[in-house]
Amino acid sequence: MSLLTVVLLTYNHEPTIGRAFDSILEQRTDFDFVIYVLEDCSTDGTAAICKSYKDRFPEKITLFLNEKNLGVTNNIKQGLLKVKSKYYAFLEGDDYWCHAEKLQKQVDAMENFPGCIMCGHNTLFRDLVTHKDWLFVERDMEDRRNIYSLEENLPIHLSARLYRNCIDLTDVPAYMLLDKTSYMLYLTKGNLFYIDEVMSVYNKTGEGYWSARSRKKRRLMSLHLRYGINKYFNFTYEGEYYQNSKLLKCTKSLLGTKLGWKVFFYLESFRLHAKYLF
Repeated sequence: MSLLTVVLLTYNHEPTIGRAFDSILEQRTDFDFVIYVLEDCSTDGTAAICKSYKDRFPEKITLFLNEKNLGVTNNIKQGLLKVKSKYYAFLEGDDYWCHAEKLQKQVDAMENFPGCIMCGHNTLFRDLVTHKDWLFVERDMEDRRNIYSLEENLPIHLSARLYRNCIDLTDVPAYMLLDKTSYMLYLTKGNLFYIDEVMSVYNKTGEGYWSARSRKKRRLMSLHLRYGINKYFNFTYEGEYYQNSKLLKCTKSLLGTKLGWKVFFYLESFRLHAKYLF
């Protein structure tokens, strides 16, 4: 069995999927790794490109062509349930890795620090709409070290994460495997090892899972996710969200944390629907 699985998630990434594939295949490692491609019924030429890479590297690439569009969360979960290797890394088809030893560096770190459940590094954020670039982890960070806990909330992009495959995801809700939620899920089980190098590029195209949505849908999605996270963790981390909301403070004060959050969730959902009605 391979030591690591690269999970490549793709939907309508025809212009960029080739670069994502190449950045994975260019990785130099002293261990074997395989690539699981989760192709979610793209309506452009993405599937054909994936098939061409599969034909060129049949021993390296396993291609999962969904019979129907599952959506991001269900596609991720179904793919991760297939992973049996000790580690897995994640990449979306519109992003790419920019360091040929990314996987080697991360696996070395995880092997040397068994108390860490995730390894991350810095990422270049490239906004293709505004043509501006910046780093996920700013260079002027005062405290430079390798080990971080969940509470310190170091920003690690999805393309920069390598996970220790040690959590049974069978009964984990699919929404808990998204970007921020998967970060929280794993770091409740161990620490993060951080490598202070830029080894991936996140392209904001304006057409992605998040950026292509309207402001109303983004705010509603954020509300649903935050409430879902709180329920999953039995409201252990509820203080991290909507800290300035007078409505939430009021409902919690009158009804307690759990019921207060539930009432706030429904009231805030109604408010957002009404605000963007016209």
